[in-house]
Amino acid sequence: MILQRSRISFALLALCLAGLAPAAGSSKKNSIVVGIVGDQTLSSDLDGSYGILEKGIGILAGQRPDVVLHTGDLVESSGSPEEVRAEFRKAVALLDRLPARWHLTAGDHDVSPVEWQAGSGDRSREALFQELYGAREPAFREHPWYSFDVNGFHFVALYSHQVLRVDPRWGDIFLARIQDDQLAWLRRDLESHRQARAVVVFLHQPLWYHWSGWKRVHDVLRRYPVAAVVAGHFHYDQDEGEIDGIRYLVVGATGGDTKHGSRDAGEAQHVTLLRVAGPRHVQVELLPVAGGGPLPLTPREDMDRVQALDSQLGNLWNFTEKNPVLLKDGRLVADCQSGTPARIRIDSLGNPIDLPVEVEVGFRSEPGGIALDAAGFGQGLCQTGAEARGCVLAPAVRTNVSNYSSVDIRSGCPIPQGGDSACVPLWEAGLAPDSGSAPAAGTVLAFSVRTSFNGAAGKLFVETAARTTVKACP
Repeated sequence: MILQRSRISFALLALCLAGLAPAAGSSKKNSIVVGIVGDQTLSSDLDGSYGILEKGIGILAGQRPDVVLHTGDLVESSGSPEEVRAEFRKAVALLDRLPARWHLTAGDHDVSPVEWQAGSGDRSREALFQELYGAREPAFREHPWYSFDVNGFHFVALYSHQVLRVDPRWGDIFLARIQDDQLAWLRRDLESHRQARAVVVFLHQPLWYHWSGWKRVHDVLRRYPVAAVVAGHFHYDQDEGEIDGIRYLVVGATGGDTKHGSRDAGEAQHVTLLRVAGPRHVQVELLPVAGGGPLPLTPREDMDRVQALDSQLGNLWNFTEKNPVLLKDGRLVADCQSGTPARIRIDSLGNPIDLPVEVEVGFRSEPGGIALDAAGFGQGLCQTGAEARGCVLAPAVRTNVSNYSSVDIRSGCPIPQGGDSACVPLWEAGLAPDSGSAPAAGTVLAFSVRTSFNGAAGKLFVETAARTTVKACP
């Protein structure tokens, strides 16, 4: 019996000496569970964003991931250095509650200078963030890209902001790319880890939106066992599918501002679980912070359409200026001198996508006293006939230019001319008292505009609010 135990012990020793037995602390697993946290900034309420981050961390903690990745935009670099340091401390204290080690890639709101200038040479905020996160991740001090290993899986944090204040979706997209020095480092790093069970790459901006700039990076990645490339930045989830066996994925925000619409059209705050067993063996689960069950991944073709519709709603930025309502002798007028009756017009919207779009307009006055008069959509615009509230527009109706960040609509004709639908407002209405008394100055006319379509993921919608206030004539 003693001899048998001695033989077993000797065999184990021989395996260890031969490098065939795993060393302590370096055990390998067949699969790995990766938690992912999205953006906290850009945010209109940073304290609220960190509150959402805290809830997301609680959800991830319950899933017991092996490692957690943060896709960037942890702080707001437009603040003072003291404010940035305080925000970093607050966010890190929350992330340190995770049951696994977390790693971060820098986002534009972590490193961008205060002034808005593409290709800015001001690296002061970048240096500050390298100092802050470099205290936790020493390799980050040398340059903001690095790698690490967990249970036989290799992780690469790329840096998408070597050129500051650019973006692969809007602005000067040709500058949004991985530079030569980072690409050379990536080649060396992947070559030295080609025996990893799988590789997961994460970065902030999805630089593959500008494919001619990303192609050379992808050509490197596809030579190695890369299972997934994950980005944030857009504040909505998006499934890019597989390219050469590599799963490309955009995760949504965990606190940053989101779109207003259906939760699968970019409104839901969430954290993500990535289960990786190897290339072509990646499972994704989105966990909404507000609950309501798992969130489906939205395919890119739908989110590109949502993005165009959301950009179009931004055309209503000057709604108040274009729709003045003044009170003169108890009447609502557009101009005090002429006394022309006030009308509300929406003429900067159309259908910027390739599928039919339904437009719905809602109204209420705050506190009350005003009603719409003869509200409706422009003649000849709707596929299903003009109604006061809803209208279905055929693809490309009234659209000159449409892309992911800008939509130009054929509009600007205040009065219908010759039946040309390009010169008919999309929607208009007169205004009238809804009681015997005259409306009061200061009454707010609140409109809601919703655009929706039926895509690959079902019915998706985005919406916005537009307001104008009744003012008294002098």
